[in-house]
Amino acid sequence: MPEFMKLSDRITIESYNRIGDHILLGEVRIDPEKCKGCKLCVAACAAAALEMVDTKSRMVEGMAACIACGDCVAICPEDAIEITKFLEFKKAFRYLDRGKPSMPRTF
Repeated sequence: MPEFMKLSDRITIESYNRIGDHILLGEVRIDPEKCKGCKLCVAACAAAALEMVDTKSRMVEGMAACIACGDCVAICPEDAIEITKFLEFKKAFRYLDRGKPSMPRTF
């Protein structure tokens, strides 16, 4: 099981505090009506951007480091998660045209 950085650790890293200057992080929307609290999305999130609150999952408040990989979307058995914002690079990066973003493969 990977180890995740705590919010207090993220705040102390200088480059993490400047993420908005060069990189805009991704974002997912979780439908609380559909979420059954199975915790699969939290376990699948490589960036530790999701957490469980009571019996529902949600994005970590404050500094969620979502990379919009789509792992949570693919593993959710209830189809309760949707990517609303993809990772975006602002400065020394260039986008290659890959067409319209598509949903990740399902397991």
